[in-house]
Order: sequence, then C-alpha cells, then structure tokens
Amino acid sequence: MEAMLDSGTAAGIKRIIVTGCGDSYSAAGAMRPALMQLSGIRACNTPDAIDFCRFYSDKKICKNYQPQEVLIIAVSFSGNSVQAAEALERANEMGAHSLLITRSSDSKAGAVAVHVFNVETPEGCNTPGLRSYYASLVALSAVGAYLGLCKGSLTESRFTEIKDQISDYVISFMAKINAIDDQMFDLAVKMKDLQKFEVIADWNEGFSAQFVEQKFIECGGVFCDHTTSEEFAHISFFQREPSTYGMVVMINAADPSFSRMRDTIGGCLKQHRPTLVVTDAAPQEFEVSPKKLDIPASFFEYFTSEKRDAESTEKPVFCQLPVAPEPWMSPLIDFIPGALLAGYQAAVNERFFFNGRYDFRNQIWSKDV
Repeated sequence: MEAMLDSGTAAGIKRIIVTGCGDSYSAAGAMRPALMQLSGIRACNTPDAIDFCRFYSDKKICKNYQPQEVLIIAVSFSGNSVQAAEALERANEMGAHSLLITRSSDSKAGAVAVHVFNVETPEGCNTPGLRSYYASLVALSAVGAYLGLCKGSLTESRFTEIKDQISDYVISFMAKINAIDDQMFDLAVKMKDLQKFEVIADWNEGFSAQFVEQKFIECGGVFCDHTTSEEFAHISFFQREPSTYGMVVMINAADPSFSRMRDTIGGCLKQHRPTLVVTDAAPQEFEVSPKKLDIPASFFEYFTSEKRDAESTEKPVFCQLPVAPEPWMSPLIDFIPGALLAGYQAAVNERFFFNGRYDFRNQIWSKDV
C-alpha cells in the first residue's frame, strides 16, 4: 500500500471521489460506506464517470478543500476505459491526487494515473465480470483502511483485524457456495420462461442490486431494473402482469429498512411474483401479520382485494448468507447469488452472453455478431 500512495500523502487526504463505468461504478457505490467509515473521511462521493467528467465543477470536486487534499480514484479493471482515463486527467490538471484501481497498469488509464493500485487477480475466466468486481470491492476497502491507518483513525491492530475479518467472512461464504450454486441453478430452471426481472435493495446494497441487474442484461439479454423497498410500492407494484416478473430481494437483518422490505416481499407474493430473498436473516423473520404492515392503510392489502386474487400461498425462495462482521462488508458477497441466477437463467435458455457475443460453454468471444 505504501508503494501505491506514500503514507505522508495519504495522511493529508481530506476528500475522496471514486468513479467508474458499469461494474466499476457499482463497486464504487457499494463501497462508499466502507471508505467513509474506514478512512474517517466523510467528504466522499461516488458519481458515475460521465457525471464526474462532464458535470462536476472544480469547486464541487474540491468541496472547500485544497486540490492536494483531494484523492480521485478511477476503477477500471482493464484500464482502457476512456472515461476513467479522462477522470484521472481531470485530477492531474487541477492538482489533485489521481489513483487507478486496475488489473492492467500498462493501459490507457494506467499511463495517466500518478498512483496505481494493481489488484493482480490470477488468470482465469472473468466473464461476465464477477472476479473483477470482487477485486474492486476488496481494493476499495483496502484503500479506505490504509487511509484510516495513515490518518490515525485506525490502529495497526484494527487494520490487521479488518483484513482478517474480510478473509474469514468470505471463507464462511465459500463454505456454502456449492449449495448456493445448486440452489440458483434449480431456481433458474423454474424461472426459465421469465423475460423480466427486478432487483430490490436499499442503501449501499442498492449498488449490489445494480450489479445483479447488469448481469441479467449482459448474460441473457432480458429486461431487468433495480429499485428500493420504498419505490417498489410507489411504482413497480403497478406493473402489468406482475406474475411475469422474477424478483430478487436483497436485505440484511441489521438494515434499518428491514420492516419495509418485509412488506415489499409480502407485496411481491400477493402479486404472485416468483421471489428470491438473499439475506442473512432467518426465514421466519419475514413472517408478518397484515396488521403489522409498516405502511399506511395496509397499502398492499388495499390494492390486492379478493377480487384481484389477493390470497397467495406462495413462498419466497431464501438464500441464506453468513452475517457480515460489519454492515459495510455485506456487498463483498451479497451480489453472488443473484449473479449466479442471472448466468444460469441465460444458460438454461441457451443464450450466449452479451447478446450472443460470448459462448460461456467454451469461453470464446465471437466477432461475427
């Protein structure tokens, strides 16, 4: 880490901006709480690349700090993102510190960045981007912890503890991966004929949901969007033919919006939507009486009267995850079940990824499509 950014420079950072495109943007947003908590820097933003490059003024970038107190991080696994390179150029031109998180130091963005953090992922299949996404998540948490260590908001023992916590947490998840993999394949078979999906999550898990959305589109070319537990009630609940939507709901027991998400799941089931719940909570935590709904005037009950076939005996599928040592760590694994489901749903329909451009069976890209 010292080779990436010397400790003296790191200690002087008071403002962080992280940007990227596609998966990298999702990683930046998912790790924003980690960056703020670990570094002790509250002035942290994660705009998408086009917003940062074309709409952020110098004043908005600095936010009352000096340019030399600002760290601008671009995430690009390939290092060849034009917008990532532009973001780093912007940092250099105004005198801020530019840092690239990548696997390819020798790249377009790598040539621009003053500081480079090479994640050095091993060789292997990365399509459609799960390994690179995970590497970006870990790298951003490492940057946050390193800044905190240099600034004195983390002790050396706490820095080491965080590293061990991440490792133990991921290992505990990997102990379940075979069962989760089988579960997602079985669910993909059941959801084989669905052409529309929606992913629901709140706060930083909303960026995990965004990543899962991206995988559904990239792998199978199906319609998919992501929303929050609140916006589901305001908008998505009124979609035509709701039973034709496959739902992926992501929620942790410690989340402040747990009661609202529980109602959202109830709304999905009332509309006969096939629903997967990715959670660290026990399934019984989602059982709720209509009298305890966390919504005015029993909203879902009102809009699902007996005339609308409200009564449903359907149950969601629960994918149980280990409890994260700290809430900001949950995005390190919570994207995996939904991403597996997206890949398998494409596979059982014999759809090559990226609109026919990638044959997942033999890991070959086609230039003929």
